[in-house]
Amino acid sequence: MASHASDLSDAVALWEQLLRFQRTTAAEMDRDLQEAFGHSLDDYDVLHQVHAHNGPIRMGELAEQLLVANSSCTRLVGKLVQSGHLTRKPGDIDRREVVIALTPKGRKLRRRMAVLHTRDIERLVGAGFDSDAARAIHASLATSTE
Repeated sequence: MASHASDLSDAVALWEQLLRFQRTTAAEMDRDLQEAFGHSLDDYDVLHQVHAHNGPIRMGELAEQLLVANSSCTRLVGKLVQSGHLTRKPGDIDRREVVIALTPKGRKLRRRMAVLHTRDIERLVGAGFDSDAARAIHASLATSTE
């Protein structure tokens, strides 16, 4: 039976490896999207989350989906509104609420970015794990985050 200290060491080593993996793959994905489209991985994530919502989404809900602070979400959305990829308007019922939606230009950019992003995921993540390993890691992480 492993000691608590070695379990903790294993957990710390796993955390460090997961963090290193996430940072290096995200940096490469960001670089690829910047070079191809002039937009970041964060921009893609915003467009993707708005698209996945299947209609306008409240700013606070979008921030929750992105796992970022409201102020960061506001900054990201502002940039995409300025470039014509999103619209931002007051809510229909509560005018204090801010609602975000994709424009046709935003839908087109998201579709194009999704192709490259999916390829990057397959190349950077999928190539390192066979299907059984990927499913096992996914199941373990999903259980840990519930």
